[in-house]
Amino acid sequence: MSDSTYPILTPANGGLHWLGRIAVFAIPLAYLGIRVFGWTGVLGDGWTNSGLGLLADAFIVAIAVMGVNLITGFTGQLSIGHAAFFALGAFTAIVLTEGRINTPFFGPDNQWSPGWTIPVAAVFCFVVGCVIGLPALRLKGIYLALTTLVAVEAVRSTLKWEELEGITGGAAGIKGSKYSPPDWASAIGLEGRADLNKWFIYLSLGLLLLIMLLVGGLLRSRIGRAMVATRDNELAAEVMGVNLSVIKTVVFGLSGAITGIAGALFGLKLGLVDGDVPLFGLIGAVTFLVAMVVGGAAQVWGPLVGAVFYVFVNKVARGIGEDPDSYPVFSSIVDEGTQLNGLGGVVFGVLLILFARFAPFGAVGTFRLLRSKVVRVIPSIPRAAAAPVDDGSVS
Repeated sequence: MSDSTYPILTPANGGLHWLGRIAVFAIPLAYLGIRVFGWTGVLGDGWTNSGLGLLADAFIVAIAVMGVNLITGFTGQLSIGHAAFFALGAFTAIVLTEGRINTPFFGPDNQWSPGWTIPVAAVFCFVVGCVIGLPALRLKGIYLALTTLVAVEAVRSTLKWEELEGITGGAAGIKGSKYSPPDWASAIGLEGRADLNKWFIYLSLGLLLLIMLLVGGLLRSRIGRAMVATRDNELAAEVMGVNLSVIKTVVFGLSGAITGIAGALFGLKLGLVDGDVPLFGLIGAVTFLVAMVVGGAAQVWGPLVGAVFYVFVNKVARGIGEDPDSYPVFSSIVDEGTQLNGLGGVVFGVLLILFARFAPFGAVGTFRLLRSKVVRVIPSIPRAAAAPVDDGSVS
C-alpha cells in the first residue's frame, strides 16, 4: 500500500499528532475539571454527589480492567477470575484499617492508616496472583478460564469461612467502616466525608493515570515485547528465548496486584465488605471482561473508555428497569408500575454481541482504525539509523 492512499501523513509526536492527542484527551479532562472539580460558571453547576460517586466507581473499575487487560489483552491468558483479586484487595484494606490483625503499625489498636493499605493489598494480590497463575503454565483457553472462575468461588467461600470470622467477619462481612479524606485534603478544598466522592475521583484517577503510564512503559520494554510474543505465538516466543513460565506467572501476579489496588479503593469507598458483594463474584468477573471488550482489548486507554461506558450505561439501564414509566418510549408499551428487572444485563448482553460483530477491536481500537484511514502516523526514525555518521575516517 502506497503512502498516497492516506490523505494526511504526520510524523510521530509531530504537530498534527499532538493536536489529535489534545482533542481526544485534553478536552474530556477539561470538561471533567469544569463539571466535577468546581470550575463552574461555564457549563452550569457541577455534577450531583451521586454523579460524582459514579465517576469515581468508573475510575476504580478502570483500574481493575487494566489488570485484566494486562493478562488477557496483552499476554493472551483468558482469565475470568480477577474478581477474586478485587475482593482480596477490598478485604485487605478494610481488615487492616479496622485493626482486625495483630500488627503494631500505623495507629492505635492495630489500625492501619488507610493509605498504607493500598500498597499492602497490591503486594498481597501479587503473591496470590503468582500462585493462581501457576496453572497458566499448563492450561490454555477455556480450561484456564474455568480454573480462574473456580478461584473466584474459592476466595469467596474462604472469606465467608466461620474460622476466619474474627478477621473477615464471616458470612456477615465487615460493615460500618467510615473512611474520610486525609486532613491535608483540605488544602485542595475537600472537607471531610461530605467530599468523599470527590476525593476518590482525585485518588482513583491519579492512580489510574500512574498505572497506565507504568503499563505503557512496561509494554515498550523487553518484558512487554515478550508478553505480546507469548500472546501471538507461544512456540515462536519460546524459540526466540522467552521464558514462558516466568512471563506467565509474573504477569499474572502483576495483573492481580493492579486489580487488588482497585479492590482496596472500592472497599474504602464503600465502607463495607462481604462475600456477597456482586463485584466480588461472577458478576464482577463478567463486568471486567465486558468493559475490556467494549473499550478495546490490548489497548492502554481501552479500560478507561470501557469502564466509563459500562458504569454510566448500566446506571441508565437500571434506572429504566426500575421506573420505565418515566421514559416515554417505555411508558407506552408497559403497564404503570411495571419494573423491568435485569434490564441492565440484557442491555449489556446485546451491546457485547454488537461490539463483537461490528467493533471487534473495541471503542479505542475502532477509533484508531478509522483514524488510520484519514491520518497516518509515521514512526520516528532514530537519527543514527536515518543517516550514516561521518567519523572523519578516509576510505
